[in-house]
Amino acid sequence: MPAAAVRRESGNANRPVARRFADRFVDLAQTRSPLCLGLDPSEDLIRHWGLDDTVEGMHRFCQTVLEAAADEIAVVKPQCGFFERLGPGGMDVMAKVIRQAKSQGALALIDCKRGDFARTMTGYAQAMLGDDSGFGGDAMTVTAYLGLDALRPVIDRAAACGAAVFVVVRSSNADGHFLQKAMHDDGRTVAEALADSITAINRETGEGIGHVGAVIGATIDAADSTVLDRLPLSLVLAPGVGAQGATISDVKAKFGHAAKRTLPSVSRAILAKGPSVAGLRTAIRQYRDEAWAAAKSEQ
Repeated sequence: MPAAAVRRESGNANRPVARRFADRFVDLAQTRSPLCLGLDPSEDLIRHWGLDDTVEGMHRFCQTVLEAAADEIAVVKPQCGFFERLGPGGMDVMAKVIRQAKSQGALALIDCKRGDFARTMTGYAQAMLGDDSGFGGDAMTVTAYLGLDALRPVIDRAAACGAAVFVVVRSSNADGHFLQKAMHDDGRTVAEALADSITAINRETGEGIGHVGAVIGATIDAADSTVLDRLPLSLVLAPGVGAQGATISDVKAKFGHAAKRTLPSVSRAILAKGPSVAGLRTAIRQYRDEAWAAAKSEQ
């Protein structure tokens, strides 16, 4: 790792720590746009491409997408569930995809939405985050249904290795809103209380954007976007652009000042353009340029 890409932890001069995910993302957002490419090798998409739904077909699918993405994407987001469904072979493909994406200069955000007791989360953290982990991810998604404190092992590992954790706060699916909009005794919704706790953690760990981000669906109503005001120190992953109906313009309009810290995520709307590399690249560049223009207009 180049010397410029590491810092030393205070109190341990011999332990190099990668630059923070947020800093690396900001650099890439300026040169490649903030677009996050969701990599979802689902059975229907693989068959839509005319490939067999096998480990070999999955690997070819992913390689083709990354060939089209080349060095134009800031973040690649493999959706873990679509790899897991083919067992160990599928997970081996995910590991290869992460290595390839990183070799192309992108950040790898593993969308696995893990959420368990702290002891188990330690295992997930060791599997997903950091160059010395099982899968080498730069970031991962988690859920906090067992409480934010249960996620501490993941949060602590992210801080130690320059990675990021994205906690689901307001998801892009309507069914999740029943829980996320439930009220605490103090009048805050579950989502609002979770956002406040995330900001408190980020304040503890230094200045600027912290290592705990939030997942906020791009499909949320404008009235619900006020939760973003509670996340001034977080990057925001915004799934739901494309096939779920949201647009880059929606992200800009609803997310306000947070739009400049947002990773708009597109999956099926791009992946459906395969297996043509040219078709995939055209779609990637369309969303990339829209995301770039929206981010620059917020600066």
